[in-house]
Amino acid sequence: MCIPHGATRSKDNGFVKEKKSPKHVKKVSQREFEKGDPDFVDERTSSYTPKKKGSFFDELFS
Repeated sequence: MCIPHGATRSKDNGFVKEKKSPKHVKKVSQREFEKGDPDFVDERTSSYTPKKKGSFFDELFS
């Protein structure tokens, strides 16, 4: 019968495992899900405007 090399644990190396925060996202209430967050602050600097797509000839002759 073979014994693995690390099975005996002859000395303590002082390693302390740190506690990790939970990785799941907190579930929101149904009212907040439907109506939105009342404390939300929009921090965007400009609104999104999609580019106008022109034809190949419009770009060629302009």
